[in-house]
Amino acid sequence: MVVEIRNPKFKSIFILNHNFEHNLKVNSKNSKVLIIGGGIAGITAAVALSRLKIAVTLIEKATALGGMVPNYCCKATDACQQCGVCLLNDSLQALSQASNVEVHLQTEVTDLTLDANKFLYTFSRPGGGGEGRAEALLLATGFTPFRAEDKPQYRYGILPNVITGLDLERQLKETGSVVRPSNHTLPTSIAFIQCVGSRDPHLNHPFCSRVCCAYALRMANLIKYKNPQTEIAVFYMDIQTFGKDFSLFMEKTEKQIRFIRTIPGEIQKGDNDQVWLTFQDDDGLSSRKQAFDLAILSVGIMPGSDLEFFKDKLGLPLNGDGFLSEANEIFSSKGIFLAGTVRGPKGIAGSITQAYRTAEEVAAYLKTRPV
Repeated sequence: MVVEIRNPKFKSIFILNHNFEHNLKVNSKNSKVLIIGGGIAGITAAVALSRLKIAVTLIEKATALGGMVPNYCCKATDACQQCGVCLLNDSLQALSQASNVEVHLQTEVTDLTLDANKFLYTFSRPGGGGEGRAEALLLATGFTPFRAEDKPQYRYGILPNVITGLDLERQLKETGSVVRPSNHTLPTSIAFIQCVGSRDPHLNHPFCSRVCCAYALRMANLIKYKNPQTEIAVFYMDIQTFGKDFSLFMEKTEKQIRFIRTIPGEIQKGDNDQVWLTFQDDDGLSSRKQAFDLAILSVGIMPGSDLEFFKDKLGLPLNGDGFLSEANEIFSSKGIFLAGTVRGPKGIAGSITQAYRTAEEVAAYLKTRPV
C-alpha cells in the first residue's frame, strides 16, 4: 500500500511507502511517539505515523501550528513558482483528520530523560503542566532566522528602508505589495543582498542556508510581475539551484533582474531615505556605490534555540555548524529521530519528504525496539 500526498499546484509527490504496515508488530495501543515541534516537519511526521496506526503526542510551544511557514507568502505569478507554502494547508487538513494524534499548543517540555528504553518528560503550559512517557522521540523544533542586527554594517533596524527577506514575506502576505517603510510608497529600485548570516567565516557560519536563493528570486519575480517597472538587482556569491525546472526559471529571471556577483560591504543612508550600497567593481580592485529605494537582506537559517536543551538532557551531539548531528544511527538505536531543519538547512519540500522517511524509521524502530 502506498499513500500519496499530491497537491495540484505543486509538482512534487510525497510518497509514504508502508507496505510493511500489516507486518508491523508494534503494540500500537501501548506504543506512543512524542514529537516536539509543530512545524511542517512535525505535522508531516505525525500524520504519517497516524496512518501507520501509531499514537502520537505532538507538543508545540507556540499558539498555533505551522512553525515559520505561516509567515511566508505565496509567490505565484501567472503560474505557481513551486515555493511550497500552500503545502501547509494540506498538512493541517490531514492532521485534523488523524484520529490518534494529541496536539498540545502553548506547551513546553521542561524535562526529558531516557530511562529503560522509554522517554519520560514533564511539560508546562498556561494553567498548569504534567508529565508523560513515550517509546520513541522525534525532534522537529525547526530553526532560528539569522538576526540581521548581527551584521551592523547593513544598519538593519537603523535605516527604515533596509528590511529582511522575512519582513518582505510578511509584507507581501499581509498586503500583497511591497512598499518602502519610510513613506509607504512603491520602490522603483530594489537590491537583494544574499548570504546574510550564511557562508560567513567572520560569524563562524560557513554553511549555506540553501533556501535564501530560492525565496529571494521567487519574491523578486513576484515583485516584477506586480510592478514590471521596478528595477531589481541581486547581489550574490553563487546561486544555489532549486527545483527540477531551475534552468528554465533562471533563464526567465535573468531577462528581467540584474545579477551582480559580489556582496556589498556596507549600507549607508542617502537622500530621500534611499540606501547606498558599497561594493567591489567588476575588476575586483576598485569599489563603487549605488543608491536603491529598498534593500532586502536575505537572512539565513540558524540552529534553533532548543538544541542546547536536547544536548544537555539527552547528550545529543551538535555538528560543527550547531545543528543536531546528521549521524542518525547514533540516535535511532536509542529511539531518537530528527526531522526538518534541526538537522540543518532545508526548504519546505525537503522537510516534508524527510519527515515521511523519518516516520518510516520510527515505525521500524518500534517494531524491533528492546522492551
